[in-house]
Amino acid sequence: MKNLKQGYLPTLDGWRAIAILAVILDHMTSGLEQGYPHVFALTRVGANGVSLFFAISGFLICSRLLEEEQKCGHISLKGFYVRRGCRILPAAMTYLAVIGVLGLVGFITVTPLEWWSSVLFFRNYLPLSWIHRGWGGYTVHYWSLAVEEHFYLLWPAVLVLTGKARAKYVAGTAAVVIAAWRWWDFRHQWFAQHVPGLLFPSRTDVRLDALLLGCLAALLLQKAEWRTRFARNFRTPVWWLCVMIYCLIQILSRKHYYTLWESALLPLIVVGTVVRPEGWAGRFLEHPVARWIGRLSYSLYLWQQFFSVTDLKYPLTWLQVFPWNIGMLLFVATLSYRYVERPMIRLGHRLAPPPTSGRDDIRSEKLVPSAVAS
Repeated sequence: MKNLKQGYLPTLDGWRAIAILAVILDHMTSGLEQGYPHVFALTRVGANGVSLFFAISGFLICSRLLEEEQKCGHISLKGFYVRRGCRILPAAMTYLAVIGVLGLVGFITVTPLEWWSSVLFFRNYLPLSWIHRGWGGYTVHYWSLAVEEHFYLLWPAVLVLTGKARAKYVAGTAAVVIAAWRWWDFRHQWFAQHVPGLLFPSRTDVRLDALLLGCLAALLLQKAEWRTRFARNFRTPVWWLCVMIYCLIQILSRKHYYTLWESALLPLIVVGTVVRPEGWAGRFLEHPVARWIGRLSYSLYLWQQFFSVTDLKYPLTWLQVFPWNIGMLLFVATLSYRYVERPMIRLGHRLAPPPTSGRDDIRSEKLVPSAVAS
């Protein structure tokens, strides 16, 4: 697998770019529902973007943990949580601090319960009826961060306790069990009867298979013979077949409630370009512009919700009007990446040095690639 020894997995930044663009397209075209219903239907791709983020996270996190074990002989849970904490928490809390202040001065509506549920990462288990004042629009996207945080808490410990030999069976079995539970609960609404108003697709217990199957892919490809076999058999026609099947599932699904097939196809599609980055798809995903957007993707995801809704009070209403909202989103996300994410990533690497440098040395990384600057 190209560059795996240096900790860099090619094409993942490009996939992050596709995922975040799908989310932004979905959220910023919600106003088309009345005047342009057919166009509106085509832009409902935010769920696909989040599912893609889950597939990337599962594969990347497990790959990094396995690489640490290979290089150091063990996995440091303390080191993992220090680096993850520095990577995820500062930018997420910065956004919450800003909307908290804006809520206190009356520019937006943010309830204490929804704010604290986002801080403590249980926003995905907060029923809509519990948000007594307002609709929770500025924090609703924290459901996916909650799912990821729950995954970060669970999977590294499972991998350490079971060992990589057993972990692939645990990941595969757990994914099937979660998919079966999702299918049963979607039809019988057992959970909804006990916690009315809870959004079904946001719950960790029905979405964790999307991350676990990414882990399974990383565990299987950790062996050289599996990587060789996969690279030999998973060529361009097979990759395109997986892409078309995934698209067909989305077209035929009248109500998107997620399936095991979708959770399995996305890691396959992603890993197909990681293993064979020399193809045209890999070259597209490794383009400097795609990598730049991918690096901004976390901050873009955090801030896109603020610029997507139309709830701001005067004189700040223009911040949520196209095209100013797009420009402001890029501006704020760039500031967040440069002055919050990167310094805190460096701090995490100093406190708990990773076994490899990753995609680029964060200390010398240029924010805007030459292709964008020119």
